[in-house]
Amino acid sequence: MLTWTGSGAVERPRVVQIRVQRSYPGRVRAGAPVPTRSMTGDEVVDNLRYFQSGGPRGATMTGLVLSGVGVASRPDLPEMIAAARALGIVRITLHAGVEDLDSFVPGALGVDLVTLPLQPSESGPSLTAGVRALSACNAAKLVASSNTVLDAGSLPLLDAVARAAARSGSSGHTFTFPFPVDGGAPSELPPAARAVAALASAVRILDDAGVPCVIKGLPGCYLASEPGAGLATKVRRSANRWYVDADRQKDRAILFFPDVVSFAKDDACRFCPMDGACDGFFAPYLRRPGFPRLGWRDQV
Repeated sequence: MLTWTGSGAVERPRVVQIRVQRSYPGRVRAGAPVPTRSMTGDEVVDNLRYFQSGGPRGATMTGLVLSGVGVASRPDLPEMIAAARALGIVRITLHAGVEDLDSFVPGALGVDLVTLPLQPSESGPSLTAGVRALSACNAAKLVASSNTVLDAGSLPLLDAVARAAARSGSSGHTFTFPFPVDGGAPSELPPAARAVAALASAVRILDDAGVPCVIKGLPGCYLASEPGAGLATKVRRSANRWYVDADRQKDRAILFFPDVVSFAKDDACRFCPMDGACDGFFAPYLRRPGFPRLGWRDQV
C-alpha cells in the first residue's frame, strides 16, 4: 500500500527501525538526524506497543530493526526482543557496526538476522574482525549477512571483501554506494564509473561462491554500463520503514523514504526495463561531474 508525503507517494511500511543507541558511526551513513541520547528499554517497548496498536498510518508492523553502537551488548536486549515477539513482530534484524566487532558475541540473541560490516580501507582495519564475527554467528546457528560501503578507500579491496564474505559463510552481501549526508556528497565519494568497474570482479567472486549479492545506491543504468558483468541484475528496490530514535518516538517517527533518504528518477526511467527494481539515484550527485544523467539507453 502507498501513503502520501510532501515528496509524493511512498510505500506504507510494515517495518520499524529503532535506533536504540545514540551513537551510530561505522554503519551505512544516510541522512538520519542524530538523537540527543540513547533510548531506554521501556521506551523501546512502549514504541513497539504504539506501532502494533496501529501506529501513525493504521498498519501493524511485521519487522523490527534494532540499531546503534553497542545495542548487541545491552543487558535489556532480551527483554526488547521478547516484547517484540509477544506483540507479533515476526522478523527481527540487528545492525552491528565496526565498533561492535571486537567484542561481538552472538550468544542467544534471539534475532532472525544480524548484519555485519566488511569495510576495508587501504590504511584502516583489516577484514579480520568482520570475518571472525560472521564465523561466530555461523557457529551459533545465527543467520548473518554482510555489507560494504563503496567509498573511495574500499574500491581497490573489493575482491578481498568478496573472498572474506564467501569464506566466512555470509548469508548474503550488500554493496552500498555512499548516501548523501545533510543533503550533500560525502568527501569519500568516488566517481560512479570507478565504483561500477570495481564491482565487476567482486560480484563474480560472490556469484561463484554461491553468496547472494545486492547492489544498493546505484541505478541500474549505471550498472549496465559494465558489459558482461551482470551487475544490473543485482539491483533491488529498497523497502520503506519507520525510523524511531529518542527524539522521534511514536507519532513523531519519520519515514526512511523520503525523510531520511530520497531518490530521484528522470523521464527516461519510465521506459527502462529496470524501473520496477531500481530506486533511481540521488539528485545531489546528478549535478556533479562523474555522474551521467539517468537513462538505460544512454548507458548500454
